[in-house]
Amino acid sequence: MRKAIATVSLSGQLEDKLAAIAAARFDGIELFDNDLIAATSSPREVAHRCRDLGLSIELFQPLRDIEGWDPARFEPVRRRLRKKFAVMEELGVHTALACSNALPSAIDDLDLSAEQLHAVGEVAHEHGIVIAFEALAWGRHIDRVGQAWEAVRRADHPCIGLAVDTFHILSRGDGPQALAEVPGSRILYMQIADAPRLDMNVLSWSRHFRCFPGQGNLEVAALVSAVVEAGYRGPLSLEVFSDVVRTAHPRQTALDGMRSLLHLEEEMRALSGAKRPRVDLFDPPPLPARVDAGFVEFAVEPEDQIVRPLLSALGFTHVGEHATRPVQWWRNGEAHVCVTTLPVPDAEEAPRSRPFVSALALITDDVQDVATRARALLWPEVRKARGRYQAALPGIDTPDGLHVFLSSPGGHAQDWRAGYTPLEPAAEEVGDWLGIDHLTVSVPADRLPSEQSFYRTVFGLQAGEITEFIQPSGRLRSRPLRPAAGNLRVILSASEDNRDNAARGIEQIAFACPDVEAAVRRARAAGVRFLDVPENYYVDLDSRVELEPEYLARLRECGLLYDRDDQGAFIHAYTQVINGAFHIELTQRIGGYDEYGAPAAHVRLAAHERG
Repeated sequence: MRKAIATVSLSGQLEDKLAAIAAARFDGIELFDNDLIAATSSPREVAHRCRDLGLSIELFQPLRDIEGWDPARFEPVRRRLRKKFAVMEELGVHTALACSNALPSAIDDLDLSAEQLHAVGEVAHEHGIVIAFEALAWGRHIDRVGQAWEAVRRADHPCIGLAVDTFHILSRGDGPQALAEVPGSRILYMQIADAPRLDMNVLSWSRHFRCFPGQGNLEVAALVSAVVEAGYRGPLSLEVFSDVVRTAHPRQTALDGMRSLLHLEEEMRALSGAKRPRVDLFDPPPLPARVDAGFVEFAVEPEDQIVRPLLSALGFTHVGEHATRPVQWWRNGEAHVCVTTLPVPDAEEAPRSRPFVSALALITDDVQDVATRARALLWPEVRKARGRYQAALPGIDTPDGLHVFLSSPGGHAQDWRAGYTPLEPAAEEVGDWLGIDHLTVSVPADRLPSEQSFYRTVFGLQAGEITEFIQPSGRLRSRPLRPAAGNLRVILSASEDNRDNAARGIEQIAFACPDVEAAVRRARAAGVRFLDVPENYYVDLDSRVELEPEYLARLRECGLLYDRDDQGAFIHAYTQVINGAFHIELTQRIGGYDEYGAPAAHVRLAAHERG
């Protein structure tokens, strides 16, 4: 199906927006009236520019407050529309979006609204234009799609049809059933947006938190699929506005939007199955059935005196050397770390202070299918050479520049371990850790949706709820991501801390231990500096959770943090921040505990800032 995006969904001047939309391979645009008004180009020049870029103008939007008027005040509405329709003729666009009246003076009379919509249809007919009428979720009287359809039905004019906006429908608690009586031929346009579920005023929710499909929690795919199955054959068009897209680079936003539509089409294909209508839908290799964490890679200086001593003190052993590259393999049980001295290109094209976490390896059953899927979704491959070496494994760059490599499970052809020459002792005899429990990836706020899209569209990770924490220097938002199957856990973290030394990339590597208290005691004895947990934390813990005094004393002595819920318990400890870039967490999960110790997050944030 054709793909379009509203110019209001991107930042910048109209010319910048058009160039970004074309570069992301969209077929067309919704032209936002304010963008045109503020542009220095005439409507005809804008139309010519769109044609030069291979873009159609699918929709002119919005025409506001065109119904629900006191009849004595309706004539100025017709006059305004005639002027706008003349502009549309110059643009060469034949469909306009009209929003339900949101003014306090709007009259609550559906027959009057229908009568005035019919009159608007007569004016539109004179100009060869059709009007797609939508119910704003905050409309004064028409705020649900069923009401908008009833107004359109009563208007009974061939130039008046329905606009379907997924946010306006889903935010009011409606779904595909709300369109059950609407013929597909009467749906003139569809706008698509997602959003996280928030308990707030719907207008503020819409203006500040809309996002692309798959970046929120609304059931967008089912609604869009139902509209297509009903017979709609117009564009799949994105209309997103939020605090993020107002500041993000337009090319980044346009690519995010295209990827979201491709993944949405894939979801629609899966939903409709054998009933799929005869339309072209994106069909990449499938999502991987399982995703596990493989290893993290540290980029270090050749004479590193930080990471290797730290790993050794934590109980890791140097077990292998790469056969062709200056990369070491360190292991503690099932926890794997690679250490490289290779140059690591950065997304910002600027060298970073070493050491830092430079790459993550994920284990999937079919490496080539996942790599092909990523290419089809327009995610960039890790192509840049590391010194004179190319990347050994297939890899993808995240929006913020983390290299994510793909590996087969142990013993298969593309197992990452196959490239290493083992050292003594044998790897099977080294350590007792259980693996990587989770990773926290810190990204700028404007890249949080892009990072989420990466893990969702390539690997199928599903997002949990957004959690907010207050840190000494601002607000922190985090969102956990998990695959349907596999042990990978990624937490995306966006901070309002704009200091130059704010963490970026993988800032926290959490390793799972069978006995975290014993692991911390051994590491402390070996010289590892852990977080200084204030006494006030343990006083508060004692008030919240009933623990044996002797056990509470052991937690205090080791600097361990503790959380408990109905399913089990979580014991963990953090190292100090290393090189201002990352820290390590040691964890132990007891029973069915499945969270991340959120009650201690503010303690960790404050203590890490103190250093």
